[in-house]
Amino acid sequence: MANPPKVKITAMDNPVISNPAPLTLVLLITFLGSMGTAVITSGIAFLTNQGLGYSGTQNLVLALVLGGVYIPAALLSGPLLRWTAAKSHRLSTKRSLIAIMLVTAAIAQGPMLVSRIDPGLTEIAVWVMGIAYMVASGMQWPIVEAYLSGGRRSKTLRGAIGKFNIVWSSAMVLSYWLMAPMIEERPFVVISLLGVIHVLIAGLVLMLGSEPALHIEEEHERHPAVYVPLLMVFRVMLIASYVILSVMIPLMPSIEAGLGLDELWWTPIASTWLIVRVVFFVVFERWHGWHGHWWTPWLGMSAMLTGFALAIISPAIGRLIGAQLFGIDYPTLEVNTVGTVVLIIGLSMTGVGIAAIYYGALYYAMAVGGSDVDSGGKHEAFIGCGYTVGPLCGLIGGFVYEGGLGVIGVTSAVVLAMVGVGIVKALKHSKP
Repeated sequence: MANPPKVKITAMDNPVISNPAPLTLVLLITFLGSMGTAVITSGIAFLTNQGLGYSGTQNLVLALVLGGVYIPAALLSGPLLRWTAAKSHRLSTKRSLIAIMLVTAAIAQGPMLVSRIDPGLTEIAVWVMGIAYMVASGMQWPIVEAYLSGGRRSKTLRGAIGKFNIVWSSAMVLSYWLMAPMIEERPFVVISLLGVIHVLIAGLVLMLGSEPALHIEEEHERHPAVYVPLLMVFRVMLIASYVILSVMIPLMPSIEAGLGLDELWWTPIASTWLIVRVVFFVVFERWHGWHGHWWTPWLGMSAMLTGFALAIISPAIGRLIGAQLFGIDYPTLEVNTVGTVVLIIGLSMTGVGIAAIYYGALYYAMAVGGSDVDSGGKHEAFIGCGYTVGPLCGLIGGFVYEGGLGVIGVTSAVVLAMVGVGIVKALKHSKP
Protein backbone atom coordinates (compact mmCIF):
# COMPACT_ATOMS: atom_id res chain seq x y z
CA MET A 1 0.00 0.00 0.00
CA ALA A 2 1.37 3.40 -0.93
CA ASN A 3 2.24 5.75 1.87
CA PRO A 4 0.11 8.92 2.24
CA PRO A 5 1.84 11.95 0.69
CA LYS A 6 4.15 14.00 2.93
CA VAL A 7 3.73 11.58 5.81
CA LYS A 8 6.84 10.35 7.55
CA ILE A 9 5.94 6.92 8.86
CA THR A 10 6.94 5.13 12.03
CA ALA A 11 9.53 2.40 12.37
CA MET A 12 6.74 -0.11 11.74
CA ASP A 13 5.62 1.44 8.43
CA ASN A 14 2.23 2.02 10.02
CA PRO A 15 0.68 5.42 9.16
CA VAL A 16 -1.75 5.29 12.06
CA ILE A 17 -1.65 8.42 14.20
CA SER A 18 -1.39 7.73 17.92
CA ASN A 19 -1.29 9.91 21.00
CA PRO A 20 2.09 10.93 22.46
CA ALA A 21 3.54 8.55 25.02
CA PRO A 22 3.02 9.65 28.65
CA LEU A 23 5.88 12.06 29.33
CA THR A 24 6.35 10.97 32.95
CA LEU A 25 6.72 7.35 31.88
CA VAL A 26 9.23 8.19 29.14
CA LEU A 27 11.25 10.34 31.55
CA LEU A 28 11.34 7.56 34.15
CA ILE A 29 12.62 5.14 31.51
CA THR A 30 15.15 7.77 30.48
CA PHE A 31 16.34 8.28 34.07
CA LEU A 32 16.95 4.58 34.72
CA GLY A 33 18.46 3.99 31.30
CA SER A 34 20.84 6.90 31.72
CA MET A 35 22.14 5.51 35.00
CA GLY A 36 23.26 2.45 33.09
CA THR A 37 24.63 4.39 30.16
CA ALA A 38 26.68 6.55 32.52
CA VAL A 39 28.42 3.52 33.99
CA ILE A 40 29.51 2.15 30.61
CA THR A 41 30.10 5.24 28.48
CA SER A 42 31.49 7.53 31.18
CA GLY A 43 32.39 5.38 34.17
CA ILE A 44 33.98 2.32 32.63
CA ALA A 45 37.44 3.96 32.66
CA PHE A 46 37.29 4.11 36.47
CA LEU A 47 36.12 0.49 36.67
CA THR A 48 38.82 -0.85 34.34
CA ASN A 49 41.47 1.25 36.08
CA GLN A 50 40.67 -0.38 39.41
CA GLY A 51 39.47 -3.80 38.25
CA LEU A 52 41.99 -4.44 35.48
CA GLY A 53 44.76 -1.95 36.22
CA TYR A 54 44.23 -0.15 32.91
CA SER A 55 46.37 2.85 32.02
CA GLY A 56 45.09 5.94 30.23
CA THR A 57 46.23 4.53 26.88
CA GLN A 58 44.43 1.21 27.43
CA ASN A 59 41.25 3.06 28.38
CA LEU A 60 41.53 5.12 25.20
CA VAL A 61 41.76 1.93 23.11
CA LEU A 62 38.68 0.53 24.84
CA ALA A 63 36.81 3.81 24.31
CA LEU A 64 37.77 3.80 20.62
CA VAL A 65 36.28 0.34 20.09
CA LEU A 66 33.11 1.09 22.05
CA GLY A 67 32.53 4.31 20.13
CA GLY A 68 33.09 2.53 16.83
CA VAL A 69 30.30 0.01 17.41
CA TYR A 70 27.88 2.66 18.69
CA ILE A 71 27.63 4.48 15.34
CA PRO A 72 26.24 1.61 13.17
CA ALA A 73 23.96 0.49 16.02
CA ALA A 74 22.34 3.93 16.20
CA LEU A 75 22.04 4.34 12.43
CA LEU A 76 20.62 0.84 11.92
CA SER A 77 18.04 1.04 14.72
CA GLY A 78 15.28 2.37 12.45
CA PRO A 79 15.99 0.11 9.44
CA LEU A 80 16.29 -2.92 11.71
CA LEU A 81 12.90 -2.21 13.29
CA ARG A 82 11.34 -1.96 9.84
CA TRP A 83 12.98 -5.21 8.79
CA THR A 84 11.72 -7.07 11.85
CA ALA A 85 8.24 -5.60 11.33
CA ALA A 86 8.24 -6.96 7.77
CA LYS A 87 9.01 -10.42 9.14
CA SER A 88 6.26 -10.43 11.74
CA HIS A 89 3.49 -8.04 12.79
CA ARG A 90 4.09 -9.12 16.38
CA LEU A 91 7.53 -7.49 16.50
CA SER A 92 6.44 -3.99 17.51
CA THR A 93 8.80 -1.20 18.54
CA LYS A 94 7.79 -1.69 22.16
CA ARG A 95 8.56 -5.40 22.11
CA SER A 96 11.88 -4.71 20.41
CA LEU A 97 12.79 -2.25 23.17
CA ILE A 98 11.81 -4.78 25.86
CA ALA A 99 14.02 -7.39 24.17
CA ILE A 100 16.94 -4.93 24.08
CA MET A 101 16.51 -4.21 27.80
CA LEU A 102 16.42 -7.89 28.79
CA VAL A 103 19.43 -8.77 26.64
CA THR A 104 21.30 -5.83 28.15
CA ALA A 105 20.41 -7.05 31.65
CA ALA A 106 21.93 -10.45 30.87
CA ILE A 107 25.04 -8.94 29.27
CA ALA A 108 25.76 -6.89 32.39
CA GLN A 109 26.25 -10.02 34.49
CA GLY A 110 29.21 -11.26 32.45
CA PRO A 111 32.23 -9.52 34.03
CA MET A 112 31.29 -10.30 37.64
CA LEU A 113 30.44 -13.95 36.93
CA VAL A 114 33.58 -14.53 34.88
CA SER A 115 35.80 -12.79 37.47
CA ARG A 116 34.61 -15.33 40.05
CA ILE A 117 34.76 -18.40 37.82
CA ASP A 118 37.97 -17.71 35.88
CA PRO A 119 39.67 -14.38 36.73
CA GLY A 120 42.02 -14.79 33.78
CA LEU A 121 39.13 -14.23 31.39
CA THR A 122 37.77 -11.15 33.15
CA GLU A 123 39.33 -8.70 30.72
CA ILE A 124 37.77 -10.49 27.74
CA ALA A 125 34.41 -10.51 29.52
CA VAL A 126 34.61 -6.75 30.09
CA TRP A 127 35.33 -6.12 26.41
CA VAL A 128 32.51 -8.40 25.25
CA MET A 129 30.12 -6.76 27.71
CA GLY A 130 31.18 -3.25 26.67
CA ILE A 131 30.79 -3.91 22.95
CA ALA A 132 27.43 -5.65 23.36
CA TYR A 133 26.18 -2.93 25.70
CA MET A 134 27.11 -0.15 23.28
CA VAL A 135 25.30 -1.93 20.44
CA ALA A 136 22.20 -2.29 22.61
CA SER A 137 22.49 1.31 23.79
CA GLY A 138 22.86 2.59 20.23
CA MET A 139 19.54 0.93 19.38
CA GLN A 140 17.83 1.85 22.65
CA TRP A 141 18.13 5.63 22.67
CA PRO A 142 16.75 6.40 19.19
CA ILE A 143 13.62 4.45 20.19
CA VAL A 144 13.28 6.26 23.52
CA GLU A 145 13.75 9.62 21.78
CA ALA A 146 11.05 8.66 19.25
CA TYR A 147 8.60 7.96 22.10
CA LEU A 148 9.63 11.26 23.69
CA SER A 149 9.10 13.50 20.66
CA GLY A 150 6.52 11.61 18.60
CA GLY A 151 3.19 13.44 18.49
CA ARG A 152 4.57 16.52 20.25
CA ARG A 153 5.00 19.89 18.58
CA SER A 154 5.96 23.48 19.27
CA LYS A 155 6.04 24.40 22.97
CA THR A 156 5.06 20.88 24.00
CA LEU A 157 8.04 19.43 22.14
CA ARG A 158 10.44 22.05 23.50
CA GLY A 159 9.24 21.39 27.04
CA ALA A 160 9.63 17.63 26.61
CA ILE A 161 13.17 18.01 25.24
CA GLY A 162 14.10 20.27 28.15
CA LYS A 163 12.83 17.83 30.75
CA PHE A 164 14.49 14.95 28.89
CA ASN A 165 17.88 16.67 29.05
CA ILE A 166 17.52 17.47 32.75
CA VAL A 167 16.43 13.93 33.63
CA TRP A 168 19.11 11.97 31.79
CA SER A 169 21.92 14.30 32.86
CA SER A 170 20.79 14.16 36.51
CA ALA A 171 20.81 10.37 36.36
CA MET A 172 24.45 10.40 35.25
CA VAL A 173 25.42 12.51 38.26
CA LEU A 174 23.68 10.04 40.58
CA SER A 175 25.49 7.10 38.93
CA TYR A 176 28.88 8.71 39.47
CA TRP A 177 28.20 9.23 43.18
CA LEU A 178 26.72 5.76 43.71
CA MET A 179 29.74 4.19 42.00
CA ALA A 180 32.25 5.89 44.28
CA PRO A 181 32.16 3.49 47.29
CA MET A 182 32.38 0.38 45.09
CA ILE A 183 34.98 1.35 42.49
CA GLU A 184 38.06 0.25 44.43
CA GLU A 185 36.82 -3.02 45.96
CA ARG A 186 33.85 -4.15 43.81
CA PRO A 187 34.14 -2.58 40.34
CA PHE A 188 32.35 -5.38 38.48
CA VAL A 189 29.46 -5.46 40.93
CA VAL A 190 28.66 -1.96 39.66
CA ILE A 191 28.20 -3.37 36.15
CA SER A 192 26.16 -6.30 37.43
CA LEU A 193 23.71 -3.96 39.12
CA LEU A 194 22.90 -2.54 35.70
CA GLY A 195 21.05 -5.77 35.03
CA VAL A 196 18.54 -5.02 37.77
CA ILE A 197 17.99 -1.53 36.39
CA HIS A 198 17.33 -2.79 32.86
CA VAL A 199 14.84 -5.38 34.08
CA LEU A 200 12.96 -2.53 35.76
CA ILE A 201 13.08 -0.55 32.50
CA ALA A 202 11.62 -3.52 30.59
CA GLY A 203 8.69 -3.53 33.02
CA LEU A 204 8.10 0.18 32.45
CA VAL A 205 8.26 -0.20 28.67
CA LEU A 206 5.28 -2.56 28.91
CA MET A 207 3.16 0.50 29.68
CA LEU A 208 4.12 2.28 26.44
CA GLY A 209 2.12 2.08 23.24
CA SER A 210 3.13 -0.47 20.64
CA GLU A 211 4.59 2.31 18.46
CA PRO A 212 5.81 5.89 18.99
CA ALA A 213 3.34 8.54 17.86
CA LEU A 214 3.55 9.34 14.16
CA HIS A 215 5.49 12.34 12.90
CA ILE A 216 3.55 14.22 10.19
CA GLU A 217 5.54 16.80 8.27
CA GLU A 218 2.53 18.96 7.38
CA GLU A 219 2.00 19.67 11.05
CA HIS A 220 5.62 20.49 11.70
CA GLU A 221 6.03 24.03 12.98
CA ARG A 222 7.71 26.40 10.54
CA HIS A 223 11.11 27.45 11.75
CA PRO A 224 13.23 30.56 11.06
CA ALA A 225 15.73 30.20 8.20
CA VAL A 226 18.67 30.67 10.57
CA TYR A 227 17.82 27.36 12.24
CA VAL A 228 19.26 25.38 9.32
CA PRO A 229 22.86 26.72 9.49
CA LEU A 230 22.67 26.67 13.28
CA LEU A 231 21.76 22.99 13.13
CA MET A 232 24.79 22.28 10.92
CA VAL A 233 27.15 24.11 13.26
CA PHE A 234 25.73 22.50 16.37
CA ARG A 235 26.03 19.05 14.81
CA VAL A 236 29.72 19.65 14.13
CA MET A 237 30.10 20.91 17.69
CA LEU A 238 28.15 17.92 19.03
CA ILE A 239 30.72 15.61 17.49
CA ALA A 240 33.47 17.87 18.84
CA SER A 241 32.00 17.79 22.35
CA TYR A 242 32.04 14.01 22.44
CA VAL A 243 35.55 14.05 21.00
CA ILE A 244 36.51 16.13 24.02
CA LEU A 245 34.65 13.91 26.48
CA SER A 246 35.94 10.65 25.03
CA VAL A 247 39.52 11.87 25.51
CA MET A 248 38.99 13.47 28.90
CA ILE A 249 37.00 10.70 30.59
CA PRO A 250 39.38 7.77 29.88
CA LEU A 251 42.28 9.89 31.14
CA MET A 252 40.47 11.15 34.24
CA PRO A 253 41.61 8.30 36.56
CA SER A 254 45.23 8.98 35.57
CA ILE A 255 44.79 12.74 36.07
CA GLU A 256 43.20 12.33 39.50
CA ALA A 257 45.81 9.79 40.54
CA GLY A 258 48.46 12.29 39.46
CA LEU A 259 46.84 14.84 41.75
CA GLY A 260 47.14 12.42 44.66
CA LEU A 261 43.39 12.13 45.18
CA ASP A 262 41.95 9.15 47.04
CA GLU A 263 39.97 6.74 44.84
CA LEU A 264 36.83 7.45 46.87
CA TRP A 265 36.81 11.00 45.47
CA TRP A 266 37.57 10.16 41.86
CA THR A 267 34.02 9.91 40.51
CA PRO A 268 32.50 12.63 42.75
CA ILE A 269 35.11 15.16 41.56
CA ALA A 270 34.85 13.90 37.98
CA SER A 271 31.07 14.49 38.20
CA THR A 272 31.67 18.27 38.46
CA TRP A 273 31.05 18.76 34.75
CA LEU A 274 27.95 16.57 34.96
CA ILE A 275 26.50 18.66 37.79
CA VAL A 276 27.20 21.93 35.98
CA ARG A 277 25.63 20.51 32.82
CA VAL A 278 22.41 19.73 34.71
CA VAL A 279 22.27 23.30 36.06
CA PHE A 280 22.65 24.80 32.60
CA PHE A 281 20.19 22.36 31.07
CA VAL A 282 17.68 23.79 33.55
CA VAL A 283 18.64 27.33 32.48
CA PHE A 284 18.23 26.54 28.77
CA GLU A 285 14.95 24.73 29.44
CA ARG A 286 13.42 27.63 31.37
CA TRP A 287 14.88 30.51 29.33
CA HIS A 288 14.42 30.52 25.55
CA GLY A 289 16.28 33.73 24.75
CA TRP A 290 19.10 31.72 23.16
CA HIS A 291 16.90 30.34 20.35
CA GLY A 292 18.11 31.47 16.93
CA HIS A 293 21.17 33.34 18.21
CA TRP A 294 24.77 32.71 17.14
CA TRP A 295 26.35 33.59 20.47
CA THR A 296 25.18 30.24 21.85
CA PRO A 297 27.52 28.03 19.77
CA TRP A 298 30.39 30.47 20.37
CA LEU A 299 29.79 30.28 24.13
CA GLY A 300 29.65 26.50 23.98
CA MET A 301 32.83 26.19 21.93
CA SER A 302 34.96 28.60 23.97
CA ALA A 303 33.86 27.25 27.36
CA MET A 304 34.30 23.64 26.29
CA LEU A 305 37.77 24.01 24.79
CA THR A 306 39.10 26.18 27.61
CA GLY A 307 37.69 23.87 30.27
CA PHE A 308 39.07 20.78 28.56
CA ALA A 309 42.56 22.26 28.38
CA LEU A 310 42.51 23.24 32.07
CA ALA A 311 41.26 19.83 33.15
CA ILE A 312 43.77 17.85 31.10
CA ILE A 313 46.87 19.76 32.27
CA SER A 314 45.63 20.55 35.80
CA PRO A 315 48.40 18.49 37.51
CA ALA A 316 51.10 20.45 35.69
CA ILE A 317 49.36 23.81 36.23
CA GLY A 318 48.92 23.01 39.90
CA ARG A 319 52.59 22.25 40.37
CA LEU A 320 53.65 25.37 38.47
CA ILE A 321 51.30 27.74 40.33
CA GLY A 322 52.01 26.11 43.66
CA ALA A 323 55.76 26.42 43.21
CA GLN A 324 55.83 29.92 41.73
CA LEU A 325 53.18 31.67 43.82
CA PHE A 326 52.94 29.72 47.06
CA GLY A 327 56.29 27.98 47.29
CA ILE A 328 54.59 24.57 47.62
CA ASP A 329 56.75 21.54 46.91
CA TYR A 330 54.13 19.01 45.80
CA PRO A 331 56.38 15.95 45.75
CA THR A 332 56.46 16.25 49.54
CA LEU A 333 52.65 16.46 49.78
CA GLU A 334 50.01 13.80 49.23
CA VAL A 335 47.50 15.97 47.37
CA ASN A 336 48.07 18.63 44.71
CA THR A 337 45.48 21.07 46.10
CA VAL A 338 46.04 23.85 43.58
CA GLY A 339 45.87 21.36 40.71
CA THR A 340 42.63 19.93 42.09
CA VAL A 341 41.08 23.40 42.14
CA VAL A 342 42.20 23.93 38.54
CA LEU A 343 40.69 20.57 37.60
CA ILE A 344 37.33 21.50 39.15
CA ILE A 345 37.33 24.87 37.37
CA GLY A 346 38.16 23.18 34.07
CA LEU A 347 35.47 20.54 34.51
CA SER A 348 32.93 23.25 35.38
CA MET A 349 33.70 25.20 32.21
CA THR A 350 33.52 21.99 30.20
CA GLY A 351 30.07 21.35 31.67
CA VAL A 352 28.85 24.79 30.56
CA GLY A 353 30.10 24.23 27.02
CA ILE A 354 28.75 20.70 26.74
CA ALA A 355 25.33 21.82 28.00
CA ALA A 356 25.05 24.60 25.42
CA ILE A 357 26.20 22.38 22.57
CA TYR A 358 24.11 19.30 23.36
CA TYR A 359 20.95 21.27 24.05
CA GLY A 360 21.39 23.33 20.88
CA ALA A 361 22.05 20.28 18.71
CA LEU A 362 19.01 18.38 19.97
CA TYR A 363 16.70 21.40 19.88
CA TYR A 364 17.53 22.38 16.29
CA ALA A 365 17.47 18.73 15.15
CA MET A 366 13.90 18.41 16.44
CA ALA A 367 12.85 21.86 15.19
CA VAL A 368 14.25 21.38 11.68
CA GLY A 369 14.11 17.60 11.29
CA GLY A 370 11.76 14.91 12.42
CA SER A 371 10.90 13.05 15.58
CA ASP A 372 10.97 9.40 14.50
CA VAL A 373 13.44 6.61 15.25
CA ASP A 374 15.61 7.49 12.24
CA SER A 375 15.99 11.12 13.39
CA GLY A 376 16.99 9.94 16.85
CA GLY A 377 19.38 7.47 15.27
CA LYS A 378 21.15 10.22 13.34
CA HIS A 379 21.45 12.30 16.51
CA GLU A 380 22.97 9.34 18.40
CA ALA A 381 25.26 8.51 15.47
CA PHE A 382 26.77 12.01 15.64
CA ILE A 383 27.48 11.30 19.31
CA GLY A 384 29.06 7.99 18.30
CA CYS A 385 31.38 9.81 15.89
CA GLY A 386 32.69 11.81 18.82
CA TYR A 387 33.05 8.66 20.90
CA THR A 388 35.29 7.24 18.15
CA VAL A 389 37.33 10.24 16.99
CA GLY A 390 38.16 11.36 20.54
CA PRO A 391 40.07 8.26 21.66
CA LEU A 392 41.77 8.15 18.27
CA CYS A 393 43.06 11.68 18.83
CA GLY A 394 44.21 10.69 22.29
CA LEU A 395 46.07 7.68 20.96
CA ILE A 396 47.73 9.80 18.27
CA GLY A 397 48.96 12.08 21.03
CA GLY A 398 50.30 9.10 22.92
CA PHE A 399 52.16 7.72 19.90
CA VAL A 400 53.65 11.11 19.04
CA TYR A 401 55.10 11.62 22.48
CA GLU A 402 55.43 9.10 25.28
CA GLY A 403 55.91 9.85 28.92
CA GLY A 404 53.80 11.09 31.83
CA LEU A 405 52.28 14.51 31.41
CA GLY A 406 53.80 14.74 27.95
CA VAL A 407 51.18 12.33 26.64
CA ILE A 408 48.40 14.37 28.19
CA GLY A 409 49.83 17.65 26.92
CA VAL A 410 50.27 16.45 23.34
CA THR A 411 46.89 14.73 23.45
CA SER A 412 45.33 18.02 24.47
CA ALA A 413 47.04 19.87 21.63
CA VAL A 414 46.03 17.29 19.01
CA VAL A 415 42.40 17.22 20.11
CA LEU A 416 42.09 21.01 20.37
CA ALA A 417 43.61 21.43 16.91
CA MET A 418 41.31 18.88 15.25
CA VAL A 419 38.21 20.15 17.02
CA GLY A 420 39.07 23.76 16.28
CA VAL A 421 39.57 23.12 12.56
CA GLY A 422 36.23 21.32 12.30
CA ILE A 423 34.31 24.05 14.11
CA VAL A 424 35.93 26.91 12.18
CA LYS A 425 35.10 25.20 8.87
CA ALA A 426 31.50 24.75 9.94
CA LEU A 427 31.17 28.37 10.97
CA LYS A 428 32.86 29.54 7.79
CA HIS A 429 30.35 27.73 5.59
CA SER A 430 27.34 28.87 7.61
CA LYS A 431 25.71 32.20 6.94
CA PRO A 432 23.91 33.62 9.96
